[in-house]
Amino acid sequence: MLTFVSKDRWIWCLVMMTMLALPLSVGAAQKESPSSMVSIGGEGTEIESEVKLQIGDPAPDFTLPNLATDKMESLKDYLGKPVIVFFIQSACYSCLQEAKALKTLKEENPGLEVIAIGVDLLGKPMLVSWAAHNNINYPVLLDPIFSVPEKYGFYYTPASVIIDQQGKIALIHSGFRPQDIHLFEAKVKELLGKK
Repeated sequence: MLTFVSKDRWIWCLVMMTMLALPLSVGAAQKESPSSMVSIGGEGTEIESEVKLQIGDPAPDFTLPNLATDKMESLKDYLGKPVIVFFIQSACYSCLQEAKALKTLKEENPGLEVIAIGVDLLGKPMLVSWAAHNNINYPVLLDPIFSVPEKYGFYYTPASVIIDQQGKIALIHSGFRPQDIHLFEAKVKELLGKK
């Protein structure tokens, strides 16, 4: 048996179906953060960058304050050795895993430099506490306006680049799982001429 729905009821059904479908289409258009990564800038303030760095590109220079000394430091101050630059936030567990793994990697490879760039919304006090609590043995620089990840094209932490002795990008890596340290180790040994 066919039933006819009144015009008002038909419009109400159409409006309800549209409203139920709206969150699905809006959610699909947004950038989704991988579960092990934290968005830089937080929700609603994500950085925008059109940068697409590739292996062999010159690493963009930067100058930021060192958390421990307040002295301004630049990437060029560290060149001549392989350098790992990685972006962290104190609330990012994967960042902590990477920070600890890179601490060990630096201890095992005296010719290696490591620089952490804090893009923490909680600011300097939180990062100072984070670095001290985790006995970080390399510089932590503060970037409260997210200028450096924008230059490198990163939207999430942790994110890393290895830069060779000539200042060129040798490895680009996003996210961190404990087994990822083997990628870093292999590239560092290659750059240092170790087997």
